[in-house]
Amino acid sequence: MFDAVVLAGGGKPEPLTEQEGVSNKAFILLHGRPLLGYILQALKEAPSIGRLAVVGPEKELAALRHEGYNFEIVPEEGGMLENLAAGFEAADRDRPCLVVTGDIPLISAEVVESFLALCAPYDYDLYYPVLSRENCLQRFPETERTYVRLREGHITGGNMGLLKPGWFLDNRARLELFISYRKKPLKLLRILPISVLFKYLIKILSVSDLENHLSRLLNLQARAVFCDCVEIAVDVDKLSDLALVKKVLS
Repeated sequence: MFDAVVLAGGGKPEPLTEQEGVSNKAFILLHGRPLLGYILQALKEAPSIGRLAVVGPEKELAALRHEGYNFEIVPEEGGMLENLAAGFEAADRDRPCLVVTGDIPLISAEVVESFLALCAPYDYDLYYPVLSRENCLQRFPETERTYVRLREGHITGGNMGLLKPGWFLDNRARLELFISYRKKPLKLLRILPISVLFKYLIKILSVSDLENHLSRLLNLQARAVFCDCVEIAVDVDKLSDLALVKKVLS
């Protein structure tokens, strides 16, 4: 059994939330159910998930619990790293914990179980999903993602990961720059050795190269997990994303 932390904090005004009349996109209604509700249902039905904590606005989360969802409320504290640290305080420090963003309503219990199975035997500090552009566009041609070209092809990351809370809490400072560049692959490459940038420019940089260098940079053992669970890459960031998930869920 794995602990799970859902990051549903950081609500701020944006065209998406203003259109839907909410302060936090996790609470946008999709066919009568909050966006976050779809994620909680998937985690509830996943046999490998035990304790579940959600980081976000207390008032809205309390209302969601009254609707029958079962989870531990963790008050949001600020940005992504602050919220993740708060969520990890409710998890076992030494066992891998599943982290899910609160804006991927297309996931299911099967998707969760599939990703966890690919991470076995769970002896690394961080497991991060990697998906190909071909798979993403084949399933959901309308979705827009940030891709980076590596030896394996054009790839993107997902909005789910498996990591050890103890490593995160001990090395949080190292993650500040990495997190700030997570959607800017060219800037991310600049903090890596010149050899990595050279490999990227001549199109021979591999996922394995990035694993090795990021492991040294962040003081951890990291593993990229190739998967075809495209649902974990469909996050609701824009009006077009919302239209897509409404269409799929209908």
